[in-house]
Order: sequence, then structure tokens, then C-alpha cells
Amino acid sequence: MPLELVNLSKINLNELPEKKAVYAIFAQDKETKKPINCRYVGETDNLMERIKAHFSIETDNLMERIKAHFSIEEQNECLKSFMQSSKTKLMIYELMPNSTKEDRLIKEKEWISSYQPKCNE
Repeated sequence: MPLELVNLSKINLNELPEKKAVYAIFAQDKETKKPINCRYVGETDNLMERIKAHFSIETDNLMERIKAHFSIEEQNECLKSFMQSSKTKLMIYELMPNSTKEDRLIKEKEWISSYQPKCNE
């Protein structure tokens, strides 16, 4: 399936697909508006629910969820610092609706190798 790109400061969580996926969080280049400097790569059975669980506060605005999550709970200092910064955050994801957990872990490992996220532990 093709890669999808969303701006985390503008997305409504309810618009995210409820499907299996691999995702990555990036900064946005100010000039080209393209994703740069990958910070995190993950996989999930349900993209919308996973993101909601990561950023669990009473709002559908992902930026508010990100700020709340990373200001209180996040133990990964690298990711916390990035998510609290004023940089625009982008997420790239690939839906993998018929995949197994193993399929997604393989894809996640490929993305980690390719994108070299700074904050994956």
C-alpha cells in the first residue's frame, strides 16, 4: 500500500484509519515542508486507537494529546524534547490491513534501518 503523510498539528484523530499499520514521526523541513530527521518508528494493529492510546487526554486534537502525553508521562527524553518543541511534526504511515504482527515487525525494522529514528530505544 502507498505511504500516507499527515501533519500532526492539523489531523483529527477520528480521521486516522482503524487498520494495521507501521508509522514514523518526523520533523518538517521549513522550506520544503517535507519530513526530515525521523524521531520514532512503530507498528500497530489499529492506527487510530494506537495514537489515541499514546496521547490519551479528552480531546481529538492530536497536538494537544502530544503535548499532554509528553509533558507528563513520556520517559524517552529524546522524544519528549522533540514533541514539546515548536517544530512541526509529521507522521508517515503505511496501512498493512492483511498483515500479521510478524509482517509489521519486519516492516518496522526496515523503517528503523532506513529512517534511523533518533528516539527509538
